[in-house]
Amino acid sequence: LPVPYGKRFDIELSDGTTVFLNAGSSIKYPVNFIKGMNREVFLTGEAYLEVAKDTEHPFIVNADELNVEVLGTQFNVSNYPEDNRTEVVLVEGSVGMYKDEETFDKDRNVILSPGLKGTFDETTTQIETKEVSTKVYTAWVGGELVFRNMTFDNILKKLERTYNVTINNTNRELGRKPFNASFKEGDINEVLQSFKKYYGIEYSISNNEVNIN
Repeated sequence: LPVPYGKRFDIELSDGTTVFLNAGSSIKYPVNFIKGMNREVFLTGEAYLEVAKDTEHPFIVNADELNVEVLGTQFNVSNYPEDNRTEVVLVEGSVGMYKDEETFDKDRNVILSPGLKGTFDETTTQIETKEVSTKVYTAWVGGELVFRNMTFDNILKKLERTYNVTINNTNRELGRKPFNASFKEGDINEVLQSFKKYYGIEYSISNNEVNIN
């Protein structure tokens, strides 16, 4: 199930698990999970999952080189290809993070508790954890955009997916600068107007293309 830019979808799987898919994401899953087998799905992009509890059938999210295994919980996974990392933020329950070629071992692999973010770096193949405000990472489910200490280039990537626009930024120094910002649902012009008002960023829009100077 692919989600185009500018859209968000939510689906219910055969076990009762609910998956909220962000723009530019896709998920592959079976029509029905097979009794006696793990419940496995394959994700590209970003999803918030509310996993139905079933201790006999662990739920596994395959995010390229990283697997996330749960029994019943609520968590967010971000696995966009251009990010070169996979982030897992746990809201409720517990999840285990392990490399795709491994078999999960609770005594050896990383286990998150609520309020923790686990980041898998595809370059180093290492997993790091830190405490975070989960609302920052799950706000998109309710139609909000929240950026915390995020570079302008990464913000632009998210705006392209959210609003289905192409953004050209010729200011490379600006692209590396970190920003904090929050927006309710609106159009791309409202977001850019806020950046212009508070940060003096100049831009122009023609059809679905944004140019930032």
